[in-house]
Amino acid sequence: MQDQHFMQQWNAGHDSFSEGLGNGLTEKAKARFRRGSPRQERPESPLARRARLTGIGVIGGILTGASLGMVAPLVLAIDCPQAPPEAARSCTQAALA
Repeated sequence: MQDQHFMQQWNAGHDSFSEGLGNGLTEKAKARFRRGSPRQERPESPLARRARLTGIGVIGGILTGASLGMVAPLVLAIDCPQAPPEAARSCTQAALA
């Protein structure tokens, strides 16, 4: 019985909610296109540009180091044909653990 009441209230409220949300988003889109030209971006100062590029470099270095740290043990364990298979298997299992 409670489920039935819940579903009736949901159906009654959902239509008005969806209509209001659709109207609000439509008005917001219309207001955005009414402005005409897009916003003018502020020029970037040399210090801000250097900071942005340094941040990108630091993130790239961290990602590269992490990738090499995860892949190197697997490559080193697999790329040793002179090692007996048991030694390579233990290295690979330790790297995957």
